[in-house]
Parts: sequence; structure tokens; C-alpha cells
Amino acid sequence: MSRKLGVLMTGILVLSLVLTGCTALPAAAPAPAAEEAKQLEIYHWWTAPGEREAADAMFAALKDAYPEIEVVENPSPGGGGVNQRVVLQSRIAAGDYPDTFQTLGGAELKNYVDSGVLLPLDDLWAELGYADVIPGPLASAVSVGGSPYVVPLNMHIQNILYYNLPLFEELGLAAPTNVAELTAACEAITAAKADMACIGLGSKEKWGDAFVFDSILLEEGGPEYYVQLYKGEIDVANDPVYRAALEKFEQLAPYFNADHSGLTWDQAVGLVGSEQAAMTLMGTWAIGAFTKGSNWEPGVDFGAVTFPQAPVRVLLFHPDTYGVTVKAPHPEATMDWLKVVASPELQIPTDVIQGGLFARTDIDPTEFPDPIRQELQTYVSENPEMLILDQHGSILPATAQPIYWDILSAFLAQPDVDKTVQAVADMMNTYGVKDASAWYTWP
Repeated sequence: MSRKLGVLMTGILVLSLVLTGCTALPAAAPAPAAEEAKQLEIYHWWTAPGEREAADAMFAALKDAYPEIEVVENPSPGGGGVNQRVVLQSRIAAGDYPDTFQTLGGAELKNYVDSGVLLPLDDLWAELGYADVIPGPLASAVSVGGSPYVVPLNMHIQNILYYNLPLFEELGLAAPTNVAELTAACEAITAAKADMACIGLGSKEKWGDAFVFDSILLEEGGPEYYVQLYKGEIDVANDPVYRAALEKFEQLAPYFNADHSGLTWDQAVGLVGSEQAAMTLMGTWAIGAFTKGSNWEPGVDFGAVTFPQAPVRVLLFHPDTYGVTVKAPHPEATMDWLKVVASPELQIPTDVIQGGLFARTDIDPTEFPDPIRQELQTYVSENPEMLILDQHGSILPATAQPIYWDILSAFLAQPDVDKTVQAVADMMNTYGVKDASAWYTWP
């Protein structure tokens, strides 16, 4: 009996330990899950003057709305996300997904969607009524196959010419609105200020060169031509418009700062702020760089004008956006983040600091402290059809875009119109631009 009793007691003891272990596990499991739900892992590239402060404003808005969420950020220096793409794509290829990351609209976004990286956000957009409060071209730029995949927090305008306002007043110059006026202004500035570059340019990341060329191309061919070109519908090899734009680009080259190949976009803006250059052609984010990096006041120290304004006033644009990855470690926190991204509570402080326009057109333009963006925001609200994707948003497929930048930068270094025309024509064919860019429509 004692042996049987011993066996029985041993069995009861073992069973009790097993049951104790089983009942203990559910109590312990929620702890790490609850801890994870408080985090948001995010990749972004806002590190330049004006950008870093805007990133802080974004996260402050998130903190106000969801104080329990801890932001784990991975900033990558480099304008337009050039460096972030390399880091992020390497991580995604390894199956190690963050919750969310900054991406642009247009072809870059389409590349992520086609690669199965992002989830569609139809339900979230419907919940927020977001399509009702942003311009149609902006909604189209962040949608693939009819579904939105990200939430835009701003609209950046690419083709803006910034200029030293006191210098222009001193020399009696008006802000240039076309290439002929720009050339004339440069002649006057060079004659009066021999040590000052006329146009500050940063070519280190190459897209700055494409920005300048786009403005020339837009004037030379007009908006319909611009869209047709980047959709691969123009026979570049036999096109007089593209050739004429390259020739004008070459004529402007002597007016750029000699060291442009080694400078980034914000350093080019800094040349104007330090009075080493008179003008620079850059997107709306340069406003933040001027105010934060050079302590310049818009309307006092610098002026701005969309460039060109002929044959019509078109705004080349792209949005900064965030979505949720298919393998987001903290999907609930990410969805909370996207709701904040769509809100005026985030967009007002963030866009005012960083330099973009509001994605939402129901925000009062006078929230901007400067007349430059007040006027731009009003123009966009009244003329949404004048928005066309720019070199950052890209009508060109994501694979072709950096190749195109390389071609234009090579041209600026060693101008050769015939060679460049053929290189662009070859690029269009090699990357199947006509088929790859067929998704884009304008207006």
C-alpha cells in the first residue's frame, strides 16, 4: 500500500506542477505583448536643418495623442531618402520589417506596393474621410490599383526659385519667372557681385540637377509634354523640345557655384543664406532650411517664386508619407500613428517647421507664418489640377529614376547634347518606361 500510495502521491505532485505551469503561462504571456504595443519603429530621413525639428514636432503630436507609444526611430541622413532606401531595402530583403517608414508618393511608393511591402489602407481612409480633404492628384499619387497605401502628411512643391531679397532690391531686379529672365538676372548679379555665384546648386545626390532641368523642360514643352516625356511617350532621340531644353541647361551652367558637385541640397541653400549665392532652385523644404539653418526670415531676407510660370503656372509636387508594413511588429500602434499623421494636430506644426504645404486643404492657409506658403496653399486649393508629380515623386519607374539623374549630372559635368539625348532615349527603352509609367494620369 505504501508503495502504491507513494506512486500516487508522486503522480499528483507531477500533475500539480504541470497544471501550475500551464496556468502560470497565460498570466505571464501578456507582459511582452503589452510592452510591444507601446512601441513604434520608424525609418525616416529628416535630419537636415528644419527637417530634424519637424520630425520632433511629428513625434510630439503622437505623444500628445498616444502618450503610451514609445517611438524607436532610425533616421538616415540624405535628401529625398537616397540613403534610407539602401538601408531599408536591405533590411526588408532580410525579412526584418520596421512598423513604418517614410516614403514618397508616385513610382517609389508603387515599387514598394508591387514588392508586397505595404498593406492597403482603404478602411483607414474611409474611417478618416481622408480623400474628401486632400487634392485629387495627391490621393492618386499615393494610391495603386485604386487603393491608398500610405497617409500623406504634406505636399512639397519642387519648382521654387528662392532669392536674396535685399540683393534683388539693391540691384532693382524682379524675381525671374522664366529662363530668359533668370539668365538676365544672372548677368546683372555677376556684373555687380563678381565673387557671388548666381545660382546655388547641390549636385552631390544628383537629383538637384534634375530639379533645375525640370524647370527648363516645363517651360520649353509645357505640362502635357512634361507628363508625356516621363511616361515614355516622347521619341526623345528625335525630339526638338528635349534637345532645346538641354541646350538651355548648358547655357545656365556657368552661373552655378563651381563646387556644386560636392554639395548637398541644404548646403546649396546655405550658400544663399551666407550670401555666397544669390538664388537657388529647390522645393518647399528649403523654407525650413533658410529659417532654421540661416536664421533668414521669409519676405524679409529671402523671397520665392514658382519657376517657371510660363506657359502656365504648374506645381511639380510630391508628398512625404507613411504606411504600415505587412510584417509590422506593432500594427496597432502603427495604425494609431497613421491617424495622427492625417490630423491637423500633426500637419500644422510639422509642415510649418519643415516647409511643406498641408496635405489637408481644409486647414486655414494663414496657419503658415510666411506669405510664400499662404499663397501656394491657396493656389493648390483652388487649382488642384495644376499638381504634377516631380522628380522626387517620380512618374518614371523607380528603377529608371536614379539612372536618369546620373545622365543629367554627367551632362552638367561634361555637356554633350547628342550623347545625352541618346542616353535618355536608351534609358526609356531599357527600363520599359512607356509600360511601367502607364499607371500615371494627369490631370
